[in-house]
Amino acid sequence: MKDLYRQCPVSVTFFMLFALSSGELNAEVDKDFGVWGAIQGQGSFIFDARDSGKWQWWMEGQSRFFKDATRLEQRLIRPGFGYQLSKKLSLWLGYAWIQNQPKGRNATDEHRVWHQASWKDSFGWGNAFSRTRLEHRFQSNGDDVGWRFREFLKFTRPLSSRFYASLWNEVFVDLNNTDWGADAGFRQNRFFAGLGAFVDAERHYRVEIGYLNQYEDKLSSTDNMNHIVSCNLFIRY
Repeated sequence: MKDLYRQCPVSVTFFMLFALSSGELNAEVDKDFGVWGAIQGQGSFIFDARDSGKWQWWMEGQSRFFKDATRLEQRLIRPGFGYQLSKKLSLWLGYAWIQNQPKGRNATDEHRVWHQASWKDSFGWGNAFSRTRLEHRFQSNGDDVGWRFREFLKFTRPLSSRFYASLWNEVFVDLNNTDWGADAGFRQNRFFAGLGAFVDAERHYRVEIGYLNQYEDKLSSTDNMNHIVSCNLFIRY
């Protein structure tokens, strides 16, 4: 068994994560199908010849369609700045704007300030990436500030010189209660399985397409289980 785990650490780890995240599958949930699209860009600032590109920028835009992918209910823009402490570790600070337009309810705007520590490494079987994020959330339909913790873990495994398999899981935990609806505790889990491909020889562009399972824990109503086609374009310079 130990030999099997050493040979397939990605598969075993994510099977366990998905099993834990899907523990409520037998409970009553509201199910929906959606399509999420995202464009994410990242690069380095070069201030002078002595600069090694440790200062970095990040820009992200997303559109999320729900109700069987017929209704655009959420838009997101997320810029940020980071500093590369080492080859494996970087620290980030950024802002995010999210507009929510759920069917049958008033639209709301959310503004976030986020702090993040990112870690990456390479192994014989592939690559690993983790992201620990703390968010300060402000919503237009309330006065309180919500604090949320997010932990993201991703594995990729090369399939060829161009294609790779991608698996990741992210857990969301609210740290306090707010007057606009946040409740302290576990609130959401996202699990993704898909394929990625480098578009150009220099590897500045790559795409990832796959299945995303979003489970939302609703304290005051039926939980949500969203089955999503996730399409992502990554740009890096």
